[in-house]
Amino acid sequence: MTWKSTSTNGTNSSKASFLFGLDEDAKANILVYRYRSGCKSLEVTTQRELCKTLDEDEDNLPFMRVTKKPIPRGNSRLEVLTQDLMMPEDVEKYASKPTLKASLANVGLPSSAYWKRLLFNSYPDLYIVSRSTSPTNSPHSSQNNSPENSQHVSPSSTFPSDTPHLMQDPQAS
Repeated sequence: MTWKSTSTNGTNSSKASFLFGLDEDAKANILVYRYRSGCKSLEVTTQRELCKTLDEDEDNLPFMRVTKKPIPRGNSRLEVLTQDLMMPEDVEKYASKPTLKASLANVGLPSSAYWKRLLFNSYPDLYIVSRSTSPTNSPHSSQNNSPENSQHVSPSSTFPSDTPHLMQDPQAS
């Protein structure tokens, strides 16, 4: 089920196009990188198909981000930095953080996309789809993922004290 709204001029728009500024009527090909999705290569699709795909997963849609990174003409590879996954207002907010320029991935353009970019100036941007990881999304989700909650091992269960070591009790063997 997709969320549709009818604007004042009578056109329908998807929730993904509204949230991420995508043009759901665009039919030109775009390059999409899905961060931490397990995909081995960039996806060639349209903004329309990207909107449709994002709208189909409406449970996760509020936690997704779609950002654009310009592809320099002549580059066959593109480095994805932490700041590339963030919305512009978040980049400004966390500008002083040292990990903003950390490299997350180095992705290669498909050869057809490389040549179309070089010769015809196609594929001006890389669309990066990622999950939002800001701690302000849900305080309850960060509680369950804290390091204190991830390990429930007490010293008494790790090292049983009722079993004597051979060096402590020679008759134990």
